[in-house]
Amino acid sequence: MANLYAHVGRIQDAKEALQKGTKGWPPTMKSLRFVSTLLPLKDLQIVDRFAEGYLQAGLPGDPSGYYKIAAENRLIGDEIREKLIGQQVTGYTMATGKPWHILRKEDGTASIQDGEKKDSGKSWIEDDLLCDQWDTFYEGLKDCWVIYRNPEGTPERKDEYLGTPGYGVYPFSVIE
Repeated sequence: MANLYAHVGRIQDAKEALQKGTKGWPPTMKSLRFVSTLLPLKDLQIVDRFAEGYLQAGLPGDPSGYYKIAAENRLIGDEIREKLIGQQVTGYTMATGKPWHILRKEDGTASIQDGEKKDSGKSWIEDDLLCDQWDTFYEGLKDCWVIYRNPEGTPERKDEYLGTPGYGVYPFSVIE
């Protein structure tokens, strides 16, 4: 509603709807970058319009400060293997801001550290997805991500790549 109100010029109503809709959210989630990851949109021009509305409603962020998840930036099997297998990556969970690290070895073994929690498991490429299965994390279920190159990402921000497992967006970078 916040977005709709903003686009029809009802800015005060937009601000109130945004406050109501994000009540109880931690500060890390109250940003255009985070909220835009919740939109199941493929057309970046439409995402631009949503961004404009959310900013008018008072959501913090820059007009183009959302992740550009687009088909032309998607990595496929061999690209994923070349760039991410045999590498250590680090990223953060957008909802909490907490960092995580994954080491994927060439032989398929993998280890993860998410905050204080650690686990081991295996990683592989399946149907152009990067898949992991941890011994205990996620109840040992297979977890597969579509991977995108982030054209605006940097190693310092840990967002050169975007992993999209279907339950969020996870920015990350390879540790050099």
